[in-house]
Amino acid sequence: MATTTKKPHVLVVPFPQSGHMLPHLDLTHQILLRGATVTVLVTPKSSSYLDPLRSLHSPEHFKTLILPFPSHPCIPSGVETLQQLPLQALPHMFEALSRLHDPLVDFLRRQPPSDLPDAILGSSFLSPWINKVADAFSLKSICFLPINAHSISTMWGQEDRGFFDELETATTESYGLVVNTFYELEPHFVESVKTRFMTHHRVWTVGPLLAVKAGVDRGGKSSIPPEKVSGWLDSCPEDNSVVYIGFGSQIRLTAEQTAALAAALEKSGVRFIWAVREAAKKINDGGDNSGEEDVIPAGFEERVKEKGIVIRGWAPQTMILEHRAVGSYLTHLGWGSVLEGMVGGVLLLAWPMQADHFYNKTLLVDNLRAAVRVGENKDSVPDSDELARVLAESMKEDLPERVTLMKLRERGMEAIEEGGSSYNNLDELVAEMCV
Repeated sequence: MATTTKKPHVLVVPFPQSGHMLPHLDLTHQILLRGATVTVLVTPKSSSYLDPLRSLHSPEHFKTLILPFPSHPCIPSGVETLQQLPLQALPHMFEALSRLHDPLVDFLRRQPPSDLPDAILGSSFLSPWINKVADAFSLKSICFLPINAHSISTMWGQEDRGFFDELETATTESYGLVVNTFYELEPHFVESVKTRFMTHHRVWTVGPLLAVKAGVDRGGKSSIPPEKVSGWLDSCPEDNSVVYIGFGSQIRLTAEQTAALAAALEKSGVRFIWAVREAAKKINDGGDNSGEEDVIPAGFEERVKEKGIVIRGWAPQTMILEHRAVGSYLTHLGWGSVLEGMVGGVLLLAWPMQADHFYNKTLLVDNLRAAVRVGENKDSVPDSDELARVLAESMKEDLPERVTLMKLRERGMEAIEEGGSSYNNLDELVAEMCV
C-alpha cells in the first residue's frame, strides 16, 4: 500500500478540565512528534496549560488560537475551567463552550485554504458543535475521550444517559475516536466500542499517554514547591514506604471524610503525601453548592510532621507516583490517575466517587484484581481503624493486587514503545488525518 509523506495540520480543541485537558495535550505532543502541525484552541486562562508544549515545539508547528471564554449567567466571571466549579455546573460549561462555534467559524473563514486544518481533534464532550464546524469546512472530526473502553461501552449501553446522550450520539457520528487506554488491557471492550457503537474500525487506543515533561509546571498553584516535595521523598530511606493520597481535580472531601482519613493516617503510622483541593467557586443557579470541604483537622499537621506532608492546591502527581519511595496510591479511580499510578508502579487503593470511577472499580478491582477497594462512593465515610490497617498493609511488596498491576504495567509500557499497539495506532491516526 502506498504511503504518503504529507503531514497533517490538526486543530485541537480540548475540554477545559485538567483531567481532560492534560491527557489531550499529552496526545497532542505525540502527534507533534510525528511531524504534524497543530493549532490548539483554548480560552485565555487555560493558555498556561500549553507552556510545556510551547517549550518543546517550534512556533512553526505548534500554534495557539485563544478565543474569549463565552459568558454564562450560571458561571462566575473569571472562571474558565470545570475544576473551579462543582460538578453540577457541567451542563452550564457545555452550554457556554458551545458558543465558541461562531467565533471559531469566523476565524476559519478568514484563513486562506492552504492554512485550513485537515482535521479537528476535539474533546468528545464538545463534539455536537465541533462536528458542525468540521462539516462546514469538510474537515474530519475525530473525538478524544480520556477514559477506557470498558467505561465507554458501559455508559453508552445504558438506556437513560441524560444530557450525555447528545454528546455520545455526536461522538459515534464523528469520523473516529481516540481513547487513552491500551488494547491489551481490555480487547473485548475495545472491539465492543467499534462494533456496537462506532460501527467502523476508526477507534485508536493510544495509551497510556505519558505526561509531557518539559521542566514546566503542568497544573496550578501549590502550597509546596515541587522541588521540596521531591527532596522530602528523596530523604525517605526505604523504597515503597510512602502512600500518596489524591482525589483528582474535581473531588472534594467532606469534613467528616477528611477527619476519618486523617485519623487513619495517624493510626497507620505510614509516611504519606496528601494532596488537598482548594474550595470550588459557587455557581449562580440557585442550588445549594455550599459546604465546608477538605478542611484538615486542627493540630493534625503538627502531630504528623515527621511522617507526612499536606499539599494544598496542585500537586506534582506524576513525579510523586514515579518516585521510588512511593508504594501505594489512595485514589478516586479517575482514569488518568489510574494510568499515572500504573506507570508509576504503585498499588492502587480504590475509593470510587462518581461517574466512570465505578466502572473503573469494576474493571480493576472486580475483573482484573489489580486494585484494592477501600471506599464506596462520594458520600461514604470510611472506618478509620480499617483504613489504617489497609494503609499499613499497602506497603507490602507481595500483595497479589500489586503483582497483577505490575504485569499490566509491563504490557502498557510495551504498547507505547516503538512497534507496540498504541505506538502503531498513533502512527495510523496521524496518517489517517491526511487521507
